[in-house]
Amino acid sequence: MDDTKLLFSDEENKHTERIERLSAHKRRTVGLLQYANSTKTALTISQKVRYADCHSFLTFHNYFTLGKIKLSHVEHCDIHLLCPLCAIRRASKKTILYEKKVQELLSSNPNLNLYYVVLTVKNEENLSKAYEHLTQAQKTLTQRRRDAQKFFKTGNKKHLSAANSVFARVEAGAYSIEVKRGKNSGDWHPHTNFVLLSEDDIKKEELINEWRSITGNSFIVHCEKVASRQDIIKVLVEIFKYAMKFSEMEFSDNLFAWETLKGRRLTGSFGQFRGLDVEDDDDGDRVPDGTEYEEIFYRFFDDKYKKIQKL
Repeated sequence: MDDTKLLFSDEENKHTERIERLSAHKRRTVGLLQYANSTKTALTISQKVRYADCHSFLTFHNYFTLGKIKLSHVEHCDIHLLCPLCAIRRASKKTILYEKKVQELLSSNPNLNLYYVVLTVKNEENLSKAYEHLTQAQKTLTQRRRDAQKFFKTGNKKHLSAANSVFARVEAGAYSIEVKRGKNSGDWHPHTNFVLLSEDDIKKEELINEWRSITGNSFIVHCEKVASRQDIIKVLVEIFKYAMKFSEMEFSDNLFAWETLKGRRLTGSFGQFRGLDVEDDDDGDRVPDGTEYEEIFYRFFDDKYKKIQKL
């Protein structure tokens, strides 16, 4: 089980390992906050307080009859670009929600296929410029899809050319933008992860050609058809897990990327995924009412989560 899946897992036999990984991510936030306090940043005092308190205490419900230990309550900062714990929390909820919707759509239309697509642009020294290049090209693709849908419904030849787009018959799509440094160049490397449902085959060569024609200089893409439920969940985890490769980023880069991208759109959906979202208090995968449980409490101190008695 990889790190992300482990952090989502409610399995009783994975709980100790899950706590260890949560401890590692909390140590990351402690280190970043120490760095932020030593330098000039755009973080306000209020944000720093929220960030410091985030996930300091954890409350779990141990559903011993089900073999599940679910996170029941936690204070969270919701600064997802800086906080891996909040990014994981949100990703867990989104993965559960989208997996349910994907299964509904596949059941209602057996002709649909699910694709995992990654679109990249040429690395740039300027992060804002790279982000704009990526998102403007992405908007062109999704606009072609909308125009193609209009053509299929009305036959208006004004939108005829869009009918040849790779995205023309995509029924549902969701995406997230991910940012990291290029391994060799050291320049910024933003890319978009998509999950797409389409009756038509999405062919990699056609996607490469269309993406290159839109971006002018980018042709590296990933495109794979995904069939099994396990692989679908894996793709959704990959898409929603977090926008920053926290473990691979220097604190200075993490803060710079947050300051550059905060307030900008990094996730979205269209087609039959449009409007699908998660509320902060949504419990996601619920257990039946009345199921017996015992509460377990943790507090972060001495660089790790330790069990404590209820205060």
